[in-house]
Amino acid sequence: SDMDVSKIQGNIDPTAPVKSTRIRVGRNIDGFGLSPGITKDQRINVESLMKKAFANLEGDLAGTYYPLTGMAETVRQQLVDDHFLFVSGDKNLIVSGMERDWPEGRGIFHNKDKTFLTWVNEEDQLRIISMQSGGDVKAVFDRLARGIKAVGDSVKAESGRDFMLDAKYGYVHSCPTNLGTGMRAS
Repeated sequence: SDMDVSKIQGNIDPTAPVKSTRIRVGRNIDGFGLSPGITKDQRINVESLMKKAFANLEGDLAGTYYPLTGMAETVRQQLVDDHFLFVSGDKNLIVSGMERDWPEGRGIFHNKDKTFLTWVNEEDQLRIISMQSGGDVKAVFDRLARGIKAVGDSVKAESGRDFMLDAKYGYVHSCPTNLGTGMRAS
């Protein structure tokens, strides 16, 4: 994937009525099972690795990790109010086995500005998200590109592992519709 923000030409007209911009990617870490077949121990190990990786993030990417297991109700409610928290109950995820051992080994990270988030062990091991109010796609993409690199570099430093990447199909995801970049923008 070409994540070079300098190649983005133009932006959304600042006078356009755009409420917010969000771009996300899914990523899975090589050596761990995809969510339909990941074991409980692997899921917990992914979460443990990510706690260490998140602690290495700096600057505008630095923030706090909130594990779902043992989450205080006030924290849970704030994450729900912010529309950040993923929840159990998606029938497709249940049928495919992706919600086994809920909520064990799952959580959410966000930076202090709540513009950079990572879901841990939802549909994919990682759902990396950049968002902000307004239509500044370039700023959102810049933060996403820096965040993906920082998370990937931190995972590599902590474990020696890379994101699952196939030379032909691109980044490997639990859902085949995400093969390739795994990127979605709205």
